[in-house]
Amino acid sequence: MEGFVVTRELVLMLMPLIILQVGMFVYCASKIYWEGVENLNGWIWILICLFVNLVGPIAFLIAGRKREYR
Repeated sequence: MEGFVVTRELVLMLMPLIILQVGMFVYCASKIYWEGVENLNGWIWILICLFVNLVGPIAFLIAGRKREYR
């Protein structure tokens, strides 16, 4: 029973980070779907954003988005 309490407390402590990760993934996946990507294939960027935690979405936002040239 004590192990469950530790796990529950750990999940509650990590909840803001989990919400941030899911939010970043959803935002990047929608950008990939609607706007496209500049260098890699879209599916590769989705996998990077999904499995490389917070670094993947940040890398996409820096290097993978299509640039709007004016």
